[in-house]
Amino acid sequence: MKVVDELFTPGCPQCAVKHLSAALYHAAELGRVPHRLELPDSIVLIARAYINLGEVLIGYKSHLWFAVGLLQRAEERALTEVSSTTAARIARLTLEERGGYGVIDTMRNLMIDVHLDHAVMCLAHMDEAVRELPAFAGEMRMDDLIGTIEKIREEFFPENNDLAGAAVAPEEGNTNQEGEPTMATAKKACKGTKCAAKGGKTTKACDKGGKSAKACDKGGKAKK
Repeated sequence: MKVVDELFTPGCPQCAVKHLSAALYHAAELGRVPHRLELPDSIVLIARAYINLGEVLIGYKSHLWFAVGLLQRAEERALTEVSSTTAARIARLTLEERGGYGVIDTMRNLMIDVHLDHAVMCLAHMDEAVRELPAFAGEMRMDDLIGTIEKIREEFFPENNDLAGAAVAPEEGNTNQEGEPTMATAKKACKGTKCAAKGGKTTKACDKGGKSAKACDKGGKAKK
């Protein structure tokens, strides 16, 4: 599968769904949805760097230097939060010196030196989802991650959005010609120019670079 390594033309619904699903996992393991005020920004930034280093290992090379930038930002925020900058600084310097060869060691060290628990990782994946699909940011809800995932799929991949239809029980007495219940189906959301007329989300996500156009037509850049 071809990897489309692009940071500056965001608009990947598949990537957003991946990160939202990861946030859902961490929230489920935590047993609740974390509140952003619980955690220092610097820790969430380090968690985002950790996530992006994982992306490097599967072929998204530009995410290496994005991760370095996140670590630098984490150092800055730690200074204002009166937190330790040591872990972020060591990780950044290792990556600047060793490049891609330092990714695995840096990820291991971050897991040891920083408490990247489920709450931190949930918020970090949520921020990554927003980065990947900023046009949908206003509709991404921490208190309804499943609903947000299904809304994105309904808007960008209506032909594959079978979960919503499968989850609806057939109405009593509504049968087909063979006398079997007729299953309810989900309403398709992205037909013709309908999406573009609904606030421009599809237009914003599919307007440049060709990557996002593929997201509406064929599923976007390669699944991560």
